[in-house]
Amino acid sequence: MSAQNHKPTTTWPYLYADFQPGELKKNTGAPIEGTYNIHIHLGTLHFIEDGMIREVLSSEIFSLRIGKDYYANVGGTIMKVMARSDNGFIAKETLIDMAALNATGGAYGSSSNSIATQALSSMEGIGGTRSNMNHMELKNSKDEGQILPLKEKMFLVLPSAVVYAAKKDVSAVYGVDKKALNSFLKENKVKWNDPDSLLVLLDYISTYID
Repeated sequence: MSAQNHKPTTTWPYLYADFQPGELKKNTGAPIEGTYNIHIHLGTLHFIEDGMIREVLSSEIFSLRIGKDYYANVGGTIMKVMARSDNGFIAKETLIDMAALNATGGAYGSSSNSIATQALSSMEGIGGTRSNMNHMELKNSKDEGQILPLKEKMFLVLPSAVVYAAKKDVSAVYGVDKKALNSFLKENKVKWNDPDSLLVLLDYISTYID
């Protein structure tokens, strides 16, 4: 089940419409097969154990496969791997667009602040040791919430650096020749939202980074 066709809600703030079979690789030990989903608001990995939703400590995660999708731990955040090369990979982070969520207030007849407060309060305490939620109970209420507007961020992930995929950030990488970079961007017609295009850029800037 693809995450692309699913619309997360305030009562089901997950990347996938349901928990999916996958494999977790921790920093140590053998891979762990399980049923996983990613909590968008918290940015954490959840799994099902005895019908209850529980949380994996982000510090323990190395990489993850959910269905056919692959994820990596990038600075403590679980990001989807969109393209890779010998020099690194392009990662996508999916976030709740809080500004857009606030802006929907008028359409629901409430102030933007109250809508945001209701949205956040209904997403708190899901998973982890704070509140172990029953999977089916939560799933049955997922259509009762407000649809969450999302935004995506792309990153260039190298062995010793994580760079936000924007011209300003790439230009700020230590040692990068800005004039040469501008020429490279123009010649290669780099698209900031295209993983394959960004991978070409990653390979280019990897020559500046040890």
